[in-house]
Amino acid sequence: MKLSTRLTIAMVALVLVTIAVTGALTYGNLLSIAVPRSLERLGGHVQLLATELEAVVRGARADVLAFAVDEMVDGGSGDITDRSSIFAAVERRRLASRFSAELTAKPWYDDLRIIGIADGGREIVRVNRSGAGGAIRAVSDAELQRDSDRDYFEKTITLAAGDVYISPVELRQNQGAVEVPHVPIMRVASPMFAPDGRRLGIVIANLDLRPVFDRIRGAARQGSHIYVVNDSGDYLLHPDPNREFGIQLGSPARLQDEYPGLMEMLRSDDTIPRVIDDRSGERIGVAWQKLRLGGGPRVATIETLPYAALIAGATTIRDSSALAALGAVLGALVLAVIIARSMTQPLGQMTRAVESFSDNQPAVVPTSASGEIGVLAKAFARMDAEVREKTAALTREIEERSRLFDLSPDLILTTDHAGSILRVSPSCEAIVGYGPKELVGRNGAEFAYPGDLEAARAEIRIARRGQQRRNFETRWVHRDGRIVPLAWSCVWSDSEQCHFFIGRDMTESKKAEEALLDSERMARTIIDTALDAIIQVNESGEVLEWNPQAEAILGWSRQEAMGRPITDLYLPKGYRPRYLTMNELLRQAGRVEGERFEIDAVRKDGHKIKVEISMTGVRRRGGNVYSLLVRDITAKIAAEEQMRQSQKMEAIGQLTGGIAHDFNNVLTAITSIISILADGVADKPQLSEATKLIAAAARRGAELTRRLLAFARKQPLEPRETDTNALIINAQKLFRPTLGEHIEIETCLDENAWPALVDPCVYRKLDSARREAETR
Repeated sequence: MKLSTRLTIAMVALVLVTIAVTGALTYGNLLSIAVPRSLERLGGHVQLLATELEAVVRGARADVLAFAVDEMVDGGSGDITDRSSIFAAVERRRLASRFSAELTAKPWYDDLRIIGIADGGREIVRVNRSGAGGAIRAVSDAELQRDSDRDYFEKTITLAAGDVYISPVELRQNQGAVEVPHVPIMRVASPMFAPDGRRLGIVIANLDLRPVFDRIRGAARQGSHIYVVNDSGDYLLHPDPNREFGIQLGSPARLQDEYPGLMEMLRSDDTIPRVIDDRSGERIGVAWQKLRLGGGPRVATIETLPYAALIAGATTIRDSSALAALGAVLGALVLAVIIARSMTQPLGQMTRAVESFSDNQPAVVPTSASGEIGVLAKAFARMDAEVREKTAALTREIEERSRLFDLSPDLILTTDHAGSILRVSPSCEAIVGYGPKELVGRNGAEFAYPGDLEAARAEIRIARRGQQRRNFETRWVHRDGRIVPLAWSCVWSDSEQCHFFIGRDMTESKKAEEALLDSERMARTIIDTALDAIIQVNESGEVLEWNPQAEAILGWSRQEAMGRPITDLYLPKGYRPRYLTMNELLRQAGRVEGERFEIDAVRKDGHKIKVEISMTGVRRRGGNVYSLLVRDITAKIAAEEQMRQSQKMEAIGQLTGGIAHDFNNVLTAITSIISILADGVADKPQLSEATKLIAAAARRGAELTRRLLAFARKQPLEPRETDTNALIINAQKLFRPTLGEHIEIETCLDENAWPALVDPCVYRKLDSARREAETR
């Protein structure tokens, strides 16, 4: 007799006895435990659903914090908000690539962005699923928006480092209107800081909750209903989609409308599943799980089950017990057959599972079996799960590396020990003009610039000895013949027996360096050839720049001036306290533009000069730096003084001419009257002598008038030939009483001196001055 037959007979006899003794008791006991157990399972199921929803939000919170912390710690390649910087553009592309990888790995991510503070909260990087067919793409700069007026930006930017803003669950909107079909989303955001503590902006993730909600909706068992509500009871998930987000769509639908007493339970601390009455009075089993999504908005996951379904097991047993009395033998026979097969079936299942595992097919093992078979099945199931998980992880890693290889802007290639190219990234066509198929199989030396071959081979030999080589430069020849400078990193793999190379195109970097050098040379030329002295000092007053014109004006050579305080070079001692006060004010102000003033400067030889100084200042990482343009205005001031003196003399001459004209008119009247008087008193000697004295005085007045007019240039000069020796002798006679006897005057006359053209008025003026000096 077979083992299964013997087992069947034994089971039939056992079942007959068991049914007879325990049938009545079983139903009563089941009723007492069926409802609590069903409610317990219902609560466990709800908790699992809530955990899944919470896990999505917590994962997003951790990712956003990781992005923010990574940027604060590493500092990137520079300021990513600077759109004129090449290095910032590279950093933005790196972030876009990282965001694309996140969206690929996590289908519930709808959008990842970095929003800067500058330019009205303009987006810096945005990666979403707006491509064709929902493809992931990095949004172009032209599509980036300004979000500083958005509620989530205003709330996030004020948070401290490490804090996260999590928005309520709502429907996605486009330009203020709810999108159709409806997309439930959440926003998770955190502020970003520079290494120096300066706020840069925020990093924000938009979560598309449709995949999670679909899994929760699909987890509903027959007869059960699953809901997700917010803190106000508004439905976020409902078996009838038309009742979801009613408050946002203008037709509110709330949990308290269907289950009046359930909302009070949700607001309390009670979490025990129970049986309640719905709005229509029907009894239902309900379980709920309250949670705060990532520490943000409060929601609750709820599952309801009709009371009939709660006691379905007990009802079935009751019915089966009634039938068991009539068909005990048949039932015992069927049960015996089932048990017998269940005892022999695990061995067959294990055999089929091993065969499926070897064929990489899903393995079904009897993990519910007892005894050694059950232990073996559980161990085999764990091994199968671990192997499949590691295989999936390895597959994902291979796919990610393949994407990096295909999308890298740098030239990535592998070569064997002889230099033959085994594999090359698609970027080779953009960098050197050759496609991957044209390069694979050819030696890399064919494309390298001949002059760089030996240096490159030396670097490769060092890499073969196990040393990783970075940033050595080897030029390649482009398909069109131009030279492409490449900075290479190289490593040798003993296990793969090949070289791995990464080459970065340095063309734009070289151009930038050359442009910088040209700018520096031009600035140096301007400084060296400037007509003004150019001096640059730090905020301590120490000289950083001293051009040739500064040497010429102030007398100090560049070697003598560099590094010395400016107060020791050309500032007068009385001006130094004022300089120190001004320097402190400039240090507090930070930036100075267009300050111009005049001071008395002292040259190295002690000679004082008047200079005009124009000063500008900028703040650098090492402190303020001030540039001074110094111009010597000593000659200019002297010329201005001479001009003012000339203008004074011209004014005096004009005044003298006017007085002389008026005086000449008076003398004309006096001369005319004296002539008439002289004729009338000719017979009177005393009066006649008086008229002669008056006439002589009038002539002297007329002579004085002619001299004044000549001084004022109001009367034309009448130059005549005059003996210059006589003029010098008369001048000597004039100077001697004026200067005094202690001054010796020596004259050198020349008998052959030519006559000079001199107005007699000038000569008479000198002679008159001499006679007056002798009289004194």
